[in-house]
Amino acid sequence: MEKKIQVLIVDDEVRFARNVSRLLDTGRFDVSVAHNGLDALDVMHKIRPDVVVLDIRMPEMDGIETLLAMKNLNPEIQVIILTGHADVETGIMAIREGAFDYLFKPCDMELLKEKILEAATAKQIQRRPVLWPRRMVKEITNAAFIPLDITDNLNKALDIFNAMGPGGIREELHVTDIKDRLRGVVSRNQLIREAEKMYPERHIVWSDLAQNPRWLPEKKVSDVMKPPAGISAHPDEPLHQVAHKMIDKHLRCLPVMADKRFMGIIRLNDILFHISLGHENRKPGYEEA
Repeated sequence: MEKKIQVLIVDDEVRFARNVSRLLDTGRFDVSVAHNGLDALDVMHKIRPDVVVLDIRMPEMDGIETLLAMKNLNPEIQVIILTGHADVETGIMAIREGAFDYLFKPCDMELLKEKILEAATAKQIQRRPVLWPRRMVKEITNAAFIPLDITDNLNKALDIFNAMGPGGIREELHVTDIKDRLRGVVSRNQLIREAEKMYPERHIVWSDLAQNPRWLPEKKVSDVMKPPAGISAHPDEPLHQVAHKMIDKHLRCLPVMADKRFMGIIRLNDILFHISLGHENRKPGYEEA
């Protein structure tokens, strides 16, 4: 029998913590709950959780203090920050202090499950400053994506998501036309909803759909895609500016556009990481490589 992933939920909102625990408590997860930082540390002395889902705002001992204390107890613990009160500086601090990811409340449960699975299997990588801190969007734009055209069918979208793996860089795909203009987005949840229309008696989760492409209807992505959010980043835009824009709109991923052409995507976590490197590099005694 496969070993369950030990998950610790830390949130002072009792009902929220219990609901998350209930929704996660499947054959894959063994879930514990704490409602403040001190109780969470006490739980960590009794069990060794693989992943912690940690609220940022709690009384007495906030999420950052709890994160630091957890890392002191177990440097390899994977911590996912879950917050309804996002701001750039807190996000930077969380990533700098070793948070695995930074998610917004309310959080899609399928996304949270995937992030927990990804965190549980991730190898601990020691992050160090690399040559110079990135400051502009074009320096960290991810352009290595498989294009999704408006004429493609839903199975092509599923294939692209599967090619990225369970810890893929995107929860949604950007749809372009022949001139590389951004026309819309298709999310994993949209594909799930389309499959559930075909099989209303089933409760379909992403892991099931990923293995059963036949559940999707014969539709084009243009039939189901949502229009673009109307917000994007320019390659020459400063990272700090884009971070404020994304956190204000609770966006984890943003298209990068230049001359109305889709250039790639930029992730909030990558932005926060590189900004945090810049903060570290400005400390006294640092000499830029």
